[in-house]
Amino acid sequence: MPRVVKVAVVGTGLAGLTAAYLLSGSSSSEVEFEVHVFEKSSTLGMDSSSIVLPVPGKDQKWRIDVPMRSFQSGYYNTLISLYKHLGISFRKTDFSYSFSRLIPKNDDNSRQITTDIIYNGNSGIAGVSIPSSMRLSGKVLSSIHAAAAEAYVYGIFLLMCIKLLILYIRVLLLSIPIFRPQDVEEMTFRTWSTSMIPRGSLARWTSLDLAWMEFTQAVLVPLFSAVCTAPESDIYDHPVEEFLDYMWLTFGHHHYVALNGVQEVVSKLISGVQHVHLSSPISSIQIDPDDPSTCSIHVSNRDKARVHTGFHHIIFATQAVRAVPLLESFASSLPPHAKAKRRAVEDQVACLRQFTYCSTLVINHTDPSLLPDDIQDKRDLNLISLDRNSHPSKTQEVNLSEVEDAWSLRCLPPSYTMATHVLTPPEGYPAHLTTIYQTTNPIIEPRESRILSVATLERAVLTVQSKQALKGLNVEYERKWWQGAGQGKSRLGPLQGARRGDELDQTPGIWICGSYAYSGIPLLEGCVVSAKNVVQQGIWKSEGVRRHISF
Repeated sequence: MPRVVKVAVVGTGLAGLTAAYLLSGSSSSEVEFEVHVFEKSSTLGMDSSSIVLPVPGKDQKWRIDVPMRSFQSGYYNTLISLYKHLGISFRKTDFSYSFSRLIPKNDDNSRQITTDIIYNGNSGIAGVSIPSSMRLSGKVLSSIHAAAAEAYVYGIFLLMCIKLLILYIRVLLLSIPIFRPQDVEEMTFRTWSTSMIPRGSLARWTSLDLAWMEFTQAVLVPLFSAVCTAPESDIYDHPVEEFLDYMWLTFGHHHYVALNGVQEVVSKLISGVQHVHLSSPISSIQIDPDDPSTCSIHVSNRDKARVHTGFHHIIFATQAVRAVPLLESFASSLPPHAKAKRRAVEDQVACLRQFTYCSTLVINHTDPSLLPDDIQDKRDLNLISLDRNSHPSKTQEVNLSEVEDAWSLRCLPPSYTMATHVLTPPEGYPAHLTTIYQTTNPIIEPRESRILSVATLERAVLTVQSKQALKGLNVEYERKWWQGAGQGKSRLGPLQGARRGDELDQTPGIWICGSYAYSGIPLLEGCVVSAKNVVQQGIWKSEGVRRHISF
């Protein structure tokens, strides 16, 4: 009879589902892993916010992922390997972008969304387009000087393209690892962008210094605000090394999305897990006084309280802020003599407290007023930021102050970048029907009658402090000169397991994985790699299992 090892996985995002999938398929004649997955909501977390729309006249339905789950080769190598391993089909979607400014409503005019840059995607190969704000009006074109005026406009546009090309090439060169500052690991984006301002006389004479500052504020900040779904202040305080890695590793690579959505991913990951506990919010985790090598999970819901016992390992695949109170409950349940175990768990708690989160709002709707004013400026992804150069009237100041507390009004403070994705309908969707949009972090409230769904999510945001704390969970080494974050080898940090030392070998293993528990921007790649490391380097190794993960 094989030895039974019970493992609890707390959380059903991609990290938790990946860990559960790997463990459920790794039993052998010596060890049988009994995996229990706990989710506080009634549906599995990775797909819990997605919505389904009927397709009129068809038997099929349109399932929309919430949030959008796109990924890019070059940065998401392990995620792509997992999807291929699972047999997940994905399609290329090289998004085009528009970068626009929101000019708030004032006493005389309604609010405006003016597009400044239109980027046609595909790592710049598709080029840029002229925004409507630069085009001539019909009255001008019909005048006697139309040809001269049009030539002037296209000349200005050509100069803008040359400027953008120079800045684009410059930021790509600066992202190459060997061209980065020596202290880049500790630099914030604010410090880096300021230190990279061209200082020479030629730069001042050509206004390249001013162009660089405008480029970082008008392009890089909105872009990474959308990638991280975080406000402007968090982007400026974000460690810059991860941004440089992202630009360096994704250059020349395509965007993809799962062809059948994340529902198929969830279905394949969870199919082999026999014990799935939905609607099971965990109130505490307690050491078993009769068997200190195991612990119990206490679940409390409206109907009743329930205790699940005998777990040899706990995997926290939830937000750091959610894991902290559960770890504290476990530490408080330890007997007085278990000082080493208590100290190990308290170190984990101290580490997790360094990770910060911001709330993210995702709304599916049919309101085109959240797009650029001119329909010709509309692209796949439309990034809109508040125009910081506009001088608000008293009315604007009141409106902006009200937006700061606008959660109930379904929009966020104007420090966020609003990203509206024009969704591609499934084949057979009637062309005459209204276009569906997905807006992440709206700074304009959609019309109530046009809203299809609203989801509030939490997203880890990297800081200099949390980057240092990460070394307790994940250690990266042997990174080559051309490699970015996550491209070298990695091993579990010293805090993983909370069982270092001989006296802790016979105590429950406490493991942590998630987007924040791996190098780089907290994204899907970190979920997969951190779960893979916890299973292979943590639980399998501690239980004497020798297996290799094929992806």
